[in-house]
Amino acid sequence: MVDLLIDEVRGAALGDERLNDRLVRIVERFGQSPNLSIPAATTSRAEMEAVYRFFNNDKVSSQKILAPHAARTLERMASQSVVILVQDTTEIDLTRPSQPVKGAGPMDSESRRGEFFHPLMAFSSEGIPRGIVWHKLWTRDSIEVEATPAEKTKKRKETPIEDKESIRWVEGFRAARKAAAKCPQTTCVCVSDSESDIYELLSEPRS
Repeated sequence: MVDLLIDEVRGAALGDERLNDRLVRIVERFGQSPNLSIPAATTSRAEMEAVYRFFNNDKVSSQKILAPHAARTLERMASQSVVILVQDTTEIDLTRPSQPVKGAGPMDSESRRGEFFHPLMAFSSEGIPRGIVWHKLWTRDSIEVEATPAEKTKKRKETPIEDKESIRWVEGFRAARKAAAKCPQTTCVCVSDSESDIYELLSEPRS
């Protein structure tokens, strides 16, 4: 299983061979213990600090880490007659009241801190996961806590879609369209929940 995980990130271009090698070692380590924290999964303080330095490096991003995985996902999609591309949003709650996490933003309240992850995942028609095609990560700088419902509605109507969090649904659909174009023999069906029921998505070209 660990070897399969390593294959999914091998070839990531992080701008430094040492970072590329470190990524493989991190995946190997955490593939063996996916339920453990970084301090618990690493075997020495030096290794633990190396992992933290890796994730704090400006050259490292989730897009670069997952790029080879996304390419392999497209290869798996191309071998299918039908693929379901599902997009949805999940919260990554990083709330630590006694020691706030640097870079975390407010979620549904100022007391809950974290970020949001919106993946576009491919599944076979039987529901077997084929991988992540595209994803988006973001944090909120602030949230409206004093505005009335009427004020919130007015602001929402006046804000262009490009400046709304809901643009993620459009971006996800566009990513699905690009993936479908790269797998011309595969029928790709994009699925999302009722939160994506917005004009800008419904008006997007289908091909």
